[in-house]
Amino acid sequence: MQFTTSRRQFLLASASLGSLAVLNACAPKAEPTAVPEAPAEEPKQEEPTVAPAESVKLQMMWRTNPDEQAMTDEIVAAFHEKNPGIEMEVMVSPWDEFEPKLMANYAGGIAPDVLGTGGTNPYVERYYRKMVLELDPYTDKEADLIKSLWPVGINSFTINGKLIAFTFGMLNAGTFINATRFEEAGVELPPASWEDDSWTWDALIAKAKDLTLDTDSDGKIDRFGFNAGHSSAWTYTRLWGGDIVSQEDYDAGIMHKMNTDVQANYDALVGGLQARADVVYKHEVGPDPATSSALNQMGSPLKTGSIAMDFTGGWALWGELPEDFKFAAAPNPLGGPNGSGTRVNNTWCEPLQICSQTENPAEAWEFVKFYVNDEDSLASQLHWRTMIPAKMEQLDTYVASMTPKLSGMTPEDVTVYFEGALAAAQTTVPCHILSGWAAGRDAMHAALDPVWSGDKDAAEVVDQMIDDMNAKFEENIKALGL
Repeated sequence: MQFTTSRRQFLLASASLGSLAVLNACAPKAEPTAVPEAPAEEPKQEEPTVAPAESVKLQMMWRTNPDEQAMTDEIVAAFHEKNPGIEMEVMVSPWDEFEPKLMANYAGGIAPDVLGTGGTNPYVERYYRKMVLELDPYTDKEADLIKSLWPVGINSFTINGKLIAFTFGMLNAGTFINATRFEEAGVELPPASWEDDSWTWDALIAKAKDLTLDTDSDGKIDRFGFNAGHSSAWTYTRLWGGDIVSQEDYDAGIMHKMNTDVQANYDALVGGLQARADVVYKHEVGPDPATSSALNQMGSPLKTGSIAMDFTGGWALWGELPEDFKFAAAPNPLGGPNGSGTRVNNTWCEPLQICSQTENPAEAWEFVKFYVNDEDSLASQLHWRTMIPAKMEQLDTYVASMTPKLSGMTPEDVTVYFEGALAAAQTTVPCHILSGWAAGRDAMHAALDPVWSGDKDAAEVVDQMIDDMNAKFEENIKALGL
């Protein structure tokens, strides 16, 4: 999944004028005394001028975000400087308005040429709605570029053998750590290697107990050892060694039904969800929903030191980090009893797509390729967003940029952690690659709220959750005519 900088070159057509040869007609033989009149001089013809070629105008849609607007503005300016025949306008829309606005524009035949980050990210669903182009006609001519990219970025958006979105950046999974809290409690940091089988869910809970403190002896916990940031049934089923998505649904990019008829997957679903609830109500090392909400009012609990570890995505390190704390990162723990599960093995891939309504698909592809591959584009992305470029050779640059942020671990361990995160990653998350997942997700969260609040065990809600999610998947399939 890698890139090589490629630039569109536009040839300006020029017309060349041949010189006009003036032919003198043969006059009849003149009388000796006659003086012939000089022929009238023909008016000079002005050379025709060639009108400059008109620029191709493109639009890209992106979510509203100040840092990301600065990033896209820089990238668009760099692209236009190197491709003066193509202009790109960036349309921004708030997250919750992104998809409705896109759908309305598409229905009206005025959708933007390039689709960026925003909305519920139903990249595959757009493909089944015939809203985006297959990119194989372009990528088939870019073998070196494709070889330069992380495979997970390409594989995640290859549906029925067709590439329907082009990954430009990825977010790493992991356990993110306030290393200062570890030092204060005299607790050793987890290993940085994704191949170290000692870092299990049980080991994480043991460390979290040593890090959970009532600092003022008022009977209330002031610092929690752990926050289970993920709340998806997909994450915890995979962590416990199963999967609620079948391989057939991954390949097709469509959720037909939960893959829980397989008993092992059903057991992993129940076990993983209950393990998350036990963090709060059994082990008492993590905040309940109300406490978590209160802590977040004061800022990121990891950055304020209210929690020592957060099981979440790379966005945990976005923005400025307070100077009075040191931070670190560790792999996802091996889930399941005694480490019998997996590390979830996912990343978050963010791609660009080309709208099927574009009148300039070749130019749109040039922009997409530039975004992924050009050095100026990559520099802007590294400056404004903490995302791993899709181009493999950029990992060293990314790691170098992250090493000062992860001052609680050695530079060597920073490299080991990031290389392992990408080596372990098998797929992006289901909301990106499964049509129907967004609809089923709402039913999932509604069913799990009583579990997260401690009112019910996972086993009490999963059967109804499965039925509700399957009903949503079926509705989506019918709506798409699949």
